[in-house]
Amino acid sequence: MKGNLFRWVCVGVIASMLLVVSGCGYAEYMRRSSISTSNSTQTVTRYDSKDYDVLGLVRAEGNSRCILGIIVEGTEGEALLWDAAKIQFGDRVTGLKDINISYDYQSILPPIFSEIKTTYVGTAVHEK
Repeated sequence: MKGNLFRWVCVGVIASMLLVVSGCGYAEYMRRSSISTSNSTQTVTRYDSKDYDVLGLVRAEGNSRCILGIIVEGTEGEALLWDAAKIQFGDRVTGLKDINISYDYQSILPPIFSEIKTTYVGTAVHEK
């Protein structure tokens, strides 16, 4: 009886460690979430520089799905924003300014299945 209980505790500890190492659990969402006191989505920036022209706003979305704490599928990263800028403005894009990243986390029994949707918004610029 004691040996059986010990095995189950060991399996639970190992499973928990794998979830933490995979970076796909609720703790990962808490690290990626923005601070509630900041209001970064309402930021307006004035571009007065003569070194570049503002082309416009660019938006891209990424998704990640995890089952049992292991990333099953997904595309994430600011490269998605670069690709969207290239599609929208072509080769005129030479940089991105004021990149804002927000996360939407959904889960069914957090370590079992979770989905993270990431939204990237930035301003595409062309340096002169």
